[in-house]
Amino acid sequence: MLRRDIVLAPLLEAALLLIAAGIGWAVHKPLIFASLGPTAYEMVETPERKSAHPYNVVVGHLVAVLAGFLALWATGAWFSPPFSSGAIQGPRIWAVALAAAVTVVVTLLIRATQPAALSTTLLVALGSMQSWQDGFYLMGGVLLMLLCGEPVRLWRLRMKKKQEEAEEALGKG
Repeated sequence: MLRRDIVLAPLLEAALLLIAAGIGWAVHKPLIFASLGPTAYEMVETPERKSAHPYNVVVGHLVAVLAGFLALWATGAWFSPPFSSGAIQGPRIWAVALAAAVTVVVTLLIRATQPAALSTTLLVALGSMQSWQDGFYLMGGVLLMLLCGEPVRLWRLRMKKKQEEAEEALGKG
């Protein structure tokens, strides 16, 4: 790791989150949420990971949102108070388990694993963002993260490759 990474990585991750939060604030829509933090981290810190690639980011979170909605419907949790109200009720517990399981199985099957997607599915299953409109906002935030984060990811990937080549050249010299 280079010294500049200690400064650069947190600044880039903060900038990506600031963009999502700022645009969300400007348009009065919740385009920033917990699972965008790990998504930004992956795009900046581990750009080479498959889970940081656009397909995995978008499809992984989309599967998570849909799995959350499926779990709410299947367990009847749509009508239970959200977890943030203090106590968690049985249907929410089952919704969490089902949403997580479906998210993992489907993303593995379609090769779209994205660890932060589990956080997204919990936002839905726990009732923090459980309306269809919320689903659009969740995906809007993910697409915004991708739009701003993909150029950063590609740049960081090039930086890492150059660093590896330089280290390899030093090792051979």
